[in-house]
Amino acid sequence: MREGPQMAFALPRPGPVLKVALILLAATGLVGAIVFNWLPGGDAGARPFVYLTCSADRVWNHHEIWRLFTAGLLTKPGGQGAIGHLMMTLLGLYFLSPDLEKRWGGARFAWFLVASIVAGYALAVLVDLVAAPGLEAFHPALTYGAAAAISATAVAWSRENAETEVRLFFVLPVKGKYLFWFTVLYCLLGVLYSDTMPEGAVAPFGGILVGLLLGGSPSVVRSIYLQTKLAMLRKKAGGRLPSMHVSPKRPKPGSPPLRVVQGGLEEELKKRQPPKDKRYLN
Repeated sequence: MREGPQMAFALPRPGPVLKVALILLAATGLVGAIVFNWLPGGDAGARPFVYLTCSADRVWNHHEIWRLFTAGLLTKPGGQGAIGHLMMTLLGLYFLSPDLEKRWGGARFAWFLVASIVAGYALAVLVDLVAAPGLEAFHPALTYGAAAAISATAVAWSRENAETEVRLFFVLPVKGKYLFWFTVLYCLLGVLYSDTMPEGAVAPFGGILVGLLLGGSPSVVRSIYLQTKLAMLRKKAGGRLPSMHVSPKRPKPGSPPLRVVQGGLEEELKKRQPPKDKRYLN
């Protein structure tokens, strides 16, 4: 049985965009932990961090749009699971993102990360506005974290590497096409255990949506853009633009099959008789 291509177990080398993202997340995580756990009056000193988190009320009613982005730069500063949340955030981005940045280039990858975070928290704000009041999982007071970027990265990587195996949790070999469903399952479990995720229950699904729309080569969004642009050019040209689809020509019924015809300079030289006067050979 032939197996698909496997990804060699080696530590990937992050590109410049990923390095900046990891440094920002690590720095804000460490500073937040110091402020919350070691400085006197940590709760009061942590108020600037609260202004960076995402709140549906502050975004919708007070138009504090920057929260949709800055919330993705924070990790859990203290309490149970703070170290785990920081490490899982860094590792979740580290192991799959280098391949995407190498394929796409730094600019596209940077916009991809920003779009996943903003879309994740924008979806969370929208669900908070329309969900029933009794569903507490969809009405968190404050949310923060980069789970949307991690889920978007996993989905985009699975689209680019459908048959490639990756070692999940360093042990379990999983192909890219199955990693997509694992990511969806993980996000669904996040709804059941929403109190353990500072990102909330909805933001990771926004990341999945961005991964589906912006992942792949070409992405769904770019394919739609190119098709729309081609349709507009055809309309402007009065339908005179030729179709980009070229169908192969089929042979006519009764025509002989294709065959290789021998010939060329070498064949001609073999048939040529040498001259009688040997001086002409020089």
